[in-house]
Amino acid sequence: MQEHFHFTTDQTKIQKQYAALFFFVSAQLSQIQFYLQRRNRHLTKQEDAVIIAIHLLGKLLGFSSERAWHRFVEGNLF
Repeated sequence: MQEHFHFTTDQTKIQKQYAALFFFVSAQLSQIQFYLQRRNRHLTKQEDAVIIAIHLLGKLLGFSSERAWHRFVEGNLF
């Protein structure tokens, strides 16, 4: 069922949803960033807000597995 998802959903709509989620998550994360005691912050390859926003978008779009969501993102968004 997920294989047909990219035919019914517009790419720009998904990108706009991601942008809105990213701005919301980054604003919320900046407020609690002080309280997070993370080690190895200098080794990160991607910001926390990006990862959280992508994960939330997958859940909002109805993907139940990370593998299916990863394949969709690779094939349709990047």
